[in-house]
Amino acid sequence: MTLGTFSWHDPAMPYFRASALILVLSCISAQAQAAELYFREDWREIPAALPITPEHLGNSKLRMEVHGPGKLGIKKSHHDHIPNDPFYVWSGRCWMSWGLSLRKMGHLADLSGPDAKVCWRSRQSGGHALHLLVKLPGERWFISEQSDSGQDWHEHEFKVADLTWRHFSIIEALAEEKVDAPPLDQVEQIGFTDQKAGGGSKSSSRIDWIEVYGNSVKAPPTAPPAVKATQVPIALPKNVRAYEDLVYTKHGDREITLDLYRPNDDTKLLPAVIFIHGGGWYKGDPSSYTAMAQQLAAQGYVTLNIFYRLSGEAPFPAAIEDCKAAVRWARANARTFRIDPDRIGSVGGSAGGHLSGLLGTSGYSRKLNQSDEPYASYSPAIQACVVMAGSMDLTDEESQRSANADPRRRMKTFMGGSWKSAKQNYIDASPITHVSQRTPPMLFMDGEFDRPGERYPSIIKKLDTFSIHHELRIIKDGPHPFWTSHPFFDPALDILVEFFDRTLKEKKTS
Repeated sequence: MTLGTFSWHDPAMPYFRASALILVLSCISAQAQAAELYFREDWREIPAALPITPEHLGNSKLRMEVHGPGKLGIKKSHHDHIPNDPFYVWSGRCWMSWGLSLRKMGHLADLSGPDAKVCWRSRQSGGHALHLLVKLPGERWFISEQSDSGQDWHEHEFKVADLTWRHFSIIEALAEEKVDAPPLDQVEQIGFTDQKAGGGSKSSSRIDWIEVYGNSVKAPPTAPPAVKATQVPIALPKNVRAYEDLVYTKHGDREITLDLYRPNDDTKLLPAVIFIHGGGWYKGDPSSYTAMAQQLAAQGYVTLNIFYRLSGEAPFPAAIEDCKAAVRWARANARTFRIDPDRIGSVGGSAGGHLSGLLGTSGYSRKLNQSDEPYASYSPAIQACVVMAGSMDLTDEESQRSANADPRRRMKTFMGGSWKSAKQNYIDASPITHVSQRTPPMLFMDGEFDRPGERYPSIIKKLDTFSIHHELRIIKDGPHPFWTSHPFFDPALDILVEFFDRTLKEKKTS
């Protein structure tokens, strides 16, 4: 072969052919891995709402989650009188830290490539700055140290490869310790936070739209449930009247509310039941119990479906103090709502089950019943208690292992520290600690596929020493949680009605 000419039969040709093939494949591979638009969210042009709800999402492939103690202040905003005013997310009403994240159904984002980026259009005021959030498998959350503090409407771009990160407390919605660069090849959720409480228009963050560029990875399949569940629709029974957003306690300017349901065709004194929602003590709201509270009211009860302070806002004993305040409020307002003050029960699931159990066993605890609220003279003791899938002993080895292995740090945040630094809180927060001869009858209810009965042997043994009535019921094929969906809702409701009828209607307990 001479310079400038070649022959396909030249001995060197196999080398050139292989090199050319490698070059072509490399180019194809590089093109295949180039970052593409993973998702874009541009909020729907529908009326403003506080708080923002999933119906405001414009991308039907996405799911939204809100986080932190200030999450109910996240507003979808828009002003018709302002020319070209976008439909945007606004943090001005967030009284504490907050976060919002988005998840693409059935997919993960690979943001490990050199050209992966997140872009958005935003506007900040009053020293606020938006940070990027990512969630990795195993409930691992991270927040970028870099932020966007632009004061006028502008487009901002984060080049993911250039970012540095901190651990993000999804409970408190706050940045914590600095971490090494996390692996970003399987990102479950992407979002934003500004790390500050809102202060109206002059001190807030706004985000118009967000775009994520990376590679889409199919999410691994999950095991199908034993029984396909469907959400229970909320439909107020015709014989029930709703009283919503009633303030039952205050902490400074912070108002804690409940929704009350009562039969409108029954004027006699009725027993009351407090509903306490779950969510790992750091999230959730009463909507998970709205249907059950309404349906139980239709059976001849006054039901109170309560908010309470979550652990990101205030650690133990804040949540149980609010639960006790709800009982006191019910007694103080017994005449208004025709409640029999001597017949009050509680029910909760998961973290709400723990709080229901603690409410039941600590009714006469001097340490946990101290209060300076307006209704402090009323007793917080209840006469019947239902626990659905709630922990009764936070001091045992299983609870400690779970707390230490939890990347969300749920128990440590709720307790205000680790077992070593806040041991007395763990003891005081355990329902088993307060069992006495004055503990009311207790019903434990679990789903068949949610460790049935495993949470209760220790407290049952202690209840037996005082001859306190207790029973355990299992919901067939039930998952965690089972109380919000069919086909488990009706059996659970039937068990509640039967138990409360026996303990609150057929006789009075002291």
